[in-house]
Amino acid sequence: MLKKYMIMGVVLGISFLTGCENEKVDKTTSSKTSAVEHKIEKETVATTDKAHTSIPLVLTPAQKEQFYKDYTAIVHKFNGEYGTAFVIDPITTFTDEYWLELSDFEEMLKGRIGTSSVMVDNKEIYAPGLVPKLVELQMGSHKIAIRVNGSFDTQLNANTPDGRQLFSALHSLSSEIEQGNGDWKQMGYDPSIVDQGRAYSITVTGYYSFHGVSSPHNFDIIFYCNKNGGIT
Repeated sequence: MLKKYMIMGVVLGISFLTGCENEKVDKTTSSKTSAVEHKIEKETVATTDKAHTSIPLVLTPAQKEQFYKDYTAIVHKFNGEYGTAFVIDPITTFTDEYWLELSDFEEMLKGRIGTSSVMVDNKEIYAPGLVPKLVELQMGSHKIAIRVNGSFDTQLNANTPDGRQLFSALHSLSSEIEQGNGDWKQMGYDPSIVDQGRAYSITVTGYYSFHGVSSPHNFDIIFYCNKNGGIT
């Protein structure tokens, strides 16, 4: 009789533990499902927003040739009407997402009319050998951040009242996209030492390419040398 009660107790204990474990699994599964649903919902919104902007076309080689001719005509029309300097990139550089409806292509160009740039001041002080600096390039509603890297020399100038360090040479200057879409190709730069050697004023020129269309741009950037030879 005692053995019978012991067996029943074991069975009840196992049932209770199994029930708790099932409840724990249900809660975990529910939590994971909720997280996955939330992730899918966020991804769907992002994809929908992107798709709403422009949907790439699936074209045959012959259709691509015709669309490329139409794009070229639109670029020439914009340059004539708005005074822009857009250049259509070679058709061989076009990827699948570049092929848009003609109306979407025009809207993309309209979003790049008008250019301005803003230099972001450095909060850190760098050694002259490699000094980074950011420039925000605004093209209509389109915005990118370009990272400019300069390499300088400084020297102590005893003729200054405080015997400070001044710029003596610019060895190299390069630039690339730090944030944003598209491609940037630096074409050249024009440097000049200003403020009696305390600063370097540089005009950078280059081409920005996005969705098969390039445009020329130039912006000014200034590097500052402090009395100890640190560069900002």
